[in-house]
Formats: sequence, structure tokens, C-alpha cells
Amino acid sequence: MTRLKRTAIVMALALLPLPVVAQGPRGGAALAERWCMACHNVEANPPRTVTNGTPSFAAIAARPETTPASLDGYLSTGHTRMPDFALSPSEKNALITYILSLR
Repeated sequence: MTRLKRTAIVMALALLPLPVVAQGPRGGAALAERWCMACHNVEANPPRTVTNGTPSFAAIAARPETTPASLDGYLSTGHTRMPDFALSPSEKNALITYILSLR
């Protein structure tokens, strides 16, 4: 392989998006906006009150019983009020990191 080809491959790989887990809370925020915003306020300082009975992510984060393990358990099982979406382990970790960052 020529040096030019190697350089082109390295540059192309550098332009690929980072995995969600590497993006930390920002990656989790993007997931929250995509998957959760229809029912939850996902912002740190929600602009409005949720009227559908679902807690904001900030309210979830503020609960004393909210831990990484409790969030992992909740996101790993099906719930009647939540849609059945499958998150990869890295997406789940990014979402948990984001929720906990709202404390």
C-alpha cells in the first residue's frame, strides 16, 4: 500500500463520527432528544412543566435512589409506559451519564 493510500485511509477514518460512549454526556443528550423528548423534559432546566405525568430527567436525577445501577436496570427492562426501544450498552451508558450529569 502506498503512503498516499495509507494517508487517505487514516484521514477518512478520522472523519467518522465518534461512538456515543466517547461523546460522554453530549452523546447521551442527543439520545435523550431522539428517544425520550416526546414524553420527558430532557433539558437541565426544563422550560415547561410536563403535563403527561412523566418526570423530567432533572427530577429523575435528583431522586436519592437514582444511581447508575438503578438507571441501568430501568433502561434494561420493558415498561408499560415507555416504548420498547433497544439501546446498545454504549448508548445506555451515555444516557445514564447524561441523566446523572443533571444533578
